[in-house]
Amino acid sequence: MCLAKNQLFGGSMNRLFSISLFIICLSLSAAAQSPVPNGGGMALAPARFELEMKPGTETTVVVGLDYKSPESLKPLRIVASLNDWTLTKDGRVEFFPANSRLDSASSWLIYSPGEASVLPGVQHQIRVTVAVPENAAPGDHLAALIIEQRPETIKLAQNTRQVIVRLRLATVFYIKVGSLDRKGSFENLLAESSEKGILVTPLLKNEGNSVIRPLASVSVFDADGKQVADIPESEIVPILGGGERSQPMLIEKMLAAGKYTVKYRVDFQDGRSKTEGVTDLVVKTQIAKTDNSQKKPE
Repeated sequence: MCLAKNQLFGGSMNRLFSISLFIICLSLSAAAQSPVPNGGGMALAPARFELEMKPGTETTVVVGLDYKSPESLKPLRIVASLNDWTLTKDGRVEFFPANSRLDSASSWLIYSPGEASVLPGVQHQIRVTVAVPENAAPGDHLAALIIEQRPETIKLAQNTRQVIVRLRLATVFYIKVGSLDRKGSFENLLAESSEKGILVTPLLKNEGNSVIRPLASVSVFDADGKQVADIPESEIVPILGGGERSQPMLIEKMLAAGKYTVKYRVDFQDGRSKTEGVTDLVVKTQIAKTDNSQKKPE
């Protein structure tokens, strides 16, 4: 799953607008990719490192940077930096200054080069050395290597609106230290109808200290027990250690008025059996209400 974050800034004095495009991939994707203003593209690979390490050890990995542009001889100036990051309850990525969070691994990372001119068609490499301190606590420690375009000198034109597009890419790091524990928990289930279809919102928790990547599916049955809608099993947004997820899944289907049963099935991939949550859905024209949910392990 790739998430893009756009930021827009405006100034009334110089009529200048700057758009920053932030791309980060948290799933099994091989690379984080972003278009560049001249019609080309740039990619980081891999988009994610998961490194199991012991306290007092170090390792070096390589992040590949691929810049493609129709303007084959025009270099692009990039600069690297580190951020902390996390996932919110609704699945959004949030970034923070390096070393500002308790689970930060930013101080463990040293990268080179920090700034470079990259040429189209040439594979560029950024070496990242990870050194885990002796006193590192067990569990996942997180950091992100940010690659962004260094802004060129801004030339303002009289009475002209200008748009400057800057790209930002991120490779995220999970540094897994010591004894790891993954423990998924199914807390609640809500189902409701909307103008776009059926919204199914589970509340899932990870009571362990290491990320889990659940597989989930949804089935909707009418009063006769006939399945009328479903979402096949697929990977949802990860749940970090100690985190929780309450992110709606949309089934794009309108149901006739009546009473339905919604089943949400989740495999936390934590070594335990799948869990199924069940709730009622009552559709009155376009409005639905839910009864108290119940969950039952297999």
